[in-house]
Amino acid sequence: MAGKKMDDHDIEDFNHEDKDMNTDNTSGAPDEEGPGMAEMMAMYEESFRPVESGQVVEGEVVGLERDKVLLDIGYKYEGEVAAREFADADGRVHLQVGDRVEVYFAGKDEDGYPILSREEVRTEKLLEQLGAIFEAEGTVKGRIISRVKGGFFVDIGIRAFLPASQLDIKPAKNPDEWIGTDHEFKILQFDKSERNVVISRRVLVEAQRRKDQEEAIQRLRIGDVVAGTITNITDYGLFVDLGGITGLVHVSNLSWTPVRQHPSKLYETGESITVKVLDVDAEGRKVSLGVKQLSPNPWDTLEQNYPIGTVIEGRIKKVTDFGLFVGIVEGINGLVHASDISWTQPVKPAEHFRKGQTVQAKILGIDRANQRVNLGIKQLSPDPWQELPQKYAPGTQVSGKVVNIAEFGLFVEIEEGIQGLVHLSELPHGQGENPLESFRTGQDVEARVIEVLPSDRKIRLTLRDEKKSHAGGDGKKSTQTGTESAETDLGRLLKQRFEDQGQTDPNSE
Repeated sequence: MAGKKMDDHDIEDFNHEDKDMNTDNTSGAPDEEGPGMAEMMAMYEESFRPVESGQVVEGEVVGLERDKVLLDIGYKYEGEVAAREFADADGRVHLQVGDRVEVYFAGKDEDGYPILSREEVRTEKLLEQLGAIFEAEGTVKGRIISRVKGGFFVDIGIRAFLPASQLDIKPAKNPDEWIGTDHEFKILQFDKSERNVVISRRVLVEAQRRKDQEEAIQRLRIGDVVAGTITNITDYGLFVDLGGITGLVHVSNLSWTPVRQHPSKLYETGESITVKVLDVDAEGRKVSLGVKQLSPNPWDTLEQNYPIGTVIEGRIKKVTDFGLFVGIVEGINGLVHASDISWTQPVKPAEHFRKGQTVQAKILGIDRANQRVNLGIKQLSPDPWQELPQKYAPGTQVSGKVVNIAEFGLFVEIEEGIQGLVHLSELPHGQGENPLESFRTGQDVEARVIEVLPSDRKIRLTLRDEKKSHAGGDGKKSTQTGTESAETDLGRLLKQRFEDQGQTDPNSE
């Protein structure tokens, strides 16, 4: 090896010269002026400092070649280090003979020459620094460089292992997106001899999160109105990030009226939202939020602003088989039941109304406790049945069409939506045993009003000839007065009702 201090041949020459010098001593006594050979060899060996493997030593540059640097480390042999280990970012080596540098003594090769490394010096120093950081529970910066089974390799000056579970609070959806990113880490495990370093990013994220939560808890006050971002939507409400802490808007605090659909139909993840702080649990780090509390409860003033009988105009929010939901004020809808749409005929809401349509309705009732409002459309106009007794007094002749034939009589429509019943007992006798056989649906008939019962929504009609119904048993015209005729009609009515109940005589037991 070039640059060695003294090889075996040099020592042999030295011994030969020493022997010649001893031959000239004719007395045969030792030379008292100088040391003997053994002593000189011992002095030569002692001139070199002992070096143990694994040490960082200082050496002097004694030679520079194209691809290596020769160093004198005080050992009996000079060592060499690859020049690239001293190169800067541009690949240049800035060394001169006589410069002193630190190198790592890895041991000796089979010929006894020292094995030196400049890179290992950096690594050893870095390991010492990392050990100190580990003991002090400090942090290091590094770059995620690759994925491996169970986690990632991170460059923190040396290669460290980052378990996948220690990357973030939540599992990474796309781990490859993290490669090439720089972060701060905490050392979880450190073994200098094995050069094994295990790090975590998650513990730092969690620590920062706890700190942010504590600061947010101290900052928030009940009654505060704050802005946030929706991070998650569940069956029971919205989770809102308030900047450091996440609060919950329970579904019951979304609206003053019951929310009958999933919150995801009303809000989206990532959406900005303004909320009111309802409660702060510092110990449990929980914050309760509300949306409906941003405005007054409309139920508190609804009855005052919209007394029963008030006519409102609103948009249909929903059409169902049983009725219409109509918006009264923001957050409050009223129900128009299908039976409150028309006075005279059944109505299927979907056939006559659509969502978004504007309608007028009258407030029929307000149930504050159950938060319900009953509305009516038919109540916007008078009940025609209340006018029918004056319009169709007993004895009034009417024209109508047979709309239904039942076992007990005919239903005759005398005006749109108004039907009267002609009972079997009020039908003229035909040639057959069943008087209904003489009629068919759609047939026009002339009838006479017997009575109108508005509360029951019924009109009793007769098709029997008035003259015959007033005639006596001999067929002669009756001479009864109007009062007597009315009494006869009343008696016939009572008789018919008893017959309907299975009795033939009102006086029978």
